Amino acid sequence: YAPIQPLDVVAAEIGVPVERLAKLDANENLYGPMPQVVEAVKNVGGMHIYPDPLQTYLRQDLAEYIGVGPERICAGVGSDELLDLLIRLVEPGCGIVTATPTFGMYSFLGKIAKSQILDVVRGPGPLFELDVAGIIDKVRNDNGKLVFIASPNNPTGGLLDAEAVRAICEEDCILVVDEAYAEFSGGSAVSMVTEFPNLVVLRTFSKWAGLAGMRVGFSVAHPKLNDKLLSIKQPYNISVAAEAAARAALAVRDQIRKEHIEPILLERERMLVLLQEFAWLEAVPSVANFILFKVGKPMDAAKLHKGLRKLGVLVRFYPKGSLAGYVRISCGRPQDTDLLIDALRVLAQSGEIVAEGEKAALSARKPQAVILDMDGVLAEVSKSYRVAIEQTAKAFGVTVTQEDITQAKLKGDANDDWKLTHRLVSNVLGAETPTLQEITDKFQSFYIGTDAVPGLRDLETLIPNRSLLVELRKRCPRGMAIVTGRPREECLHFLNLHKLTGLVSNGAGDPVLVCMHEAKSKPDPEPVLLALERLGGVQPQDAIMVGDTPDDMRASKAAGVGAYGVLTPEASDKEAVRSALVAAGADAVLNPGFVELLDILPSPSNVVMQAASPAGVSRAPPPRTMAFSGLQDARVAAVERKTKETSIQIRVDLDGSGACDVDTGLGFLDHMISALAKHSRIDIVAKCKGDLWIDDHHTAEDVGIALGEAFDKAIGGRKGIARWGYALCPLDEALSRAVVDISSRPYGVVDMGLKREMIGTISTEMLGHFVHSFVTAARLTVHLHCLEGENDHHRAESAFKALAVALRMAIAFDQGAGVPSTKGVL
Repeated sequence: YAPIQPLDVVAAEIGVPVERLAKLDANENLYGPMPQVVEAVKNVGGMHIYPDPLQTYLRQDLAEYIGVGPERICAGVGSDELLDLLIRLVEPGCGIVTATPTFGMYSFLGKIAKSQILDVVRGPGPLFELDVAGIIDKVRNDNGKLVFIASPNNPTGGLLDAEAVRAICEEDCILVVDEAYAEFSGGSAVSMVTEFPNLVVLRTFSKWAGLAGMRVGFSVAHPKLNDKLLSIKQPYNISVAAEAAARAALAVRDQIRKEHIEPILLERERMLVLLQEFAWLEAVPSVANFILFKVGKPMDAAKLHKGLRKLGVLVRFYPKGSLAGYVRISCGRPQDTDLLIDALRVLAQSGEIVAEGEKAALSARKPQAVILDMDGVLAEVSKSYRVAIEQTAKAFGVTVTQEDITQAKLKGDANDDWKLTHRLVSNVLGAETPTLQEITDKFQSFYIGTDAVPGLRDLETLIPNRSLLVELRKRCPRGMAIVTGRPREECLHFLNLHKLTGLVSNGAGDPVLVCMHEAKSKPDPEPVLLALERLGGVQPQDAIMVGDTPDDMRASKAAGVGAYGVLTPEASDKEAVRSALVAAGADAVLNPGFVELLDILPSPSNVVMQAASPAGVSRAPPPRTMAFSGLQDARVAAVERKTKETSIQIRVDLDGSGACDVDTGLGFLDHMISALAKHSRIDIVAKCKGDLWIDDHHTAEDVGIALGEAFDKAIGGRKGIARWGYALCPLDEALSRAVVDISSRPYGVVDMGLKREMIGTISTEMLGHFVHSFVTAARLTVHLHCLEGENDHHRAESAFKALAVALRMAIAFDQGAGVPSTKGVL
């Protein structure tokens, strides 16, 4: 077990003032103790007298906090002392069962006691699932008498479920559930202590209460087991100062939850959103006050840890074992997250943390053009093409799994999904296999849809952020192209849906595409070479291709362009995919979203923009700068709004896909904002912690204001847009009309005609007030009316959908519009 250095030592070592350090390596509450706790310690009396060996008053307070009798409570010097005492209770040399990766003190203390450490390794990341059967086997067959399980587990962040507790407690062992982070997770096994006499739950004040320096923890156990702990502990183990601090913290625990725990949890969500900027950081789901991240290529975890430390940001690094290549980052205050983000950006831009094995490949080329495959690179197709393969095969009586499809793709010669489906069906049916045309027709009925059933292609989402693609296009003087096995119509459908067509268009405004039947299929180099020709005769050494399959890599290498593999978001065995891409010739393998391309493309300040000419057209020397069709600045904005009543984080991407992550505490409002995102195609992240114990007013109003402010920032100068939008949207018997003008003159007329007092947990008047707040802050003119309908839920939902569709129309790009106003300004 490697303890953490104190702040003053670290500050002196790296030459950064203590106040500029972001200490995100030990999962402490960086807000510190509450003032009442500090005051209690200042005023503590009786320091010249030994403390109460029976911990009478402290145990009473702890029992009341947990909801058990004091006869079940024993306090220790942190939970570490209690771990040590529990090991002493079992026979010397007995087995101690652990489940790595986990808290290192279990094996550390066990080895000191000369116990046998029986490790049952958890499943692979990102879930790190507990092997309950393996633990039981160690108890039954290897004399495992003491089982230590952290819940939430440190450092992976997952909870132990009740069924696992029950299964282990039914064996001949003592199960110790270490709940150091329970106050952050909301889950606990404490209620099961009265059911199982061999269950012990540990808690600590180090994390939630901000008292890591006071060292107070406690156990909850059966009275007989608790008596043994009390009998072997040091008589005066809890100092009078530590007891005063712990009791004072319990007295203000509701205040700690509101002012410390809830903001830390909010910061956890904010950190998750912000760190999506760095595609090489893959988060492990966590319910604690920390997040474990896998550091992917081309970054290097050891150098990342070292680089962050130099910049005053301390994170936990795991150099070996099953967590090699991971870092754990504690959730601190907003200013700590800001320091973290700033430091990551500095390191990412400097290139100092690129792994040595990847650095040469990333820097060898200075490409003038980029060719992109579509499926798995731009388009997330696990719910469209891949499901269409499954459903088509099923329609002919054959079961095909996602793993079957992945393995077939890795083998190669799988660029045409119709032929791939035919091959997978043929492997089972043999001579009775339907014709390729029959397979194709059935496939298309699922993928494109019918008059009665929408197509699976409507479920496709954009993998990379559109703003990244805009930036990449700025850095490609010879342009960008698409090489895909899709039919041209399906390729254009996706590009138009996500407003990408202009980014891959030449000087004449024509998309530079190579689609199905326009050239031989990959791995033949013909489609790649044709793309270079259509880009205006780009030389192979001046281009790279990004693809997700071995066929893409082989085609790239055969054509002489740089071959860059990319992992798909749904890949279950990323290392196997990475190995297959490298074996097929990949110069480097990028993470989903391929943000690493920014490391190898020159900055736009050094690039002369040069739109590709149509094939066969001669080109005069380009001017110093040349705009290209469809390039728009990324319309993305984030807003944080904090008042005495609410704490809110909002992020919007006006050119998104309709993705949303909404949690305001008001279920129906979340439902409406989600509908607004889905049908406007605006990506929305909205998180709010509000004073809902008072009423819904502050939350609804402030979320509307913050969302409007984010919209206003994202729309920017209000140039090159349609400006007006309108929609009529029905929902069963309800029909609503919305008219939107991006006028910069805030004015709202909202009448949804709602009759009920409440829908779910929100008052109906606040739905209209939310829209008014949004309209005012966004500086829009909106007329929103529900024209008819009986059900208030339907009336409200149809109104929000109409508003969404009208917004989508109003914010659409209009290249010739300039400022859409005779005044010349909006």
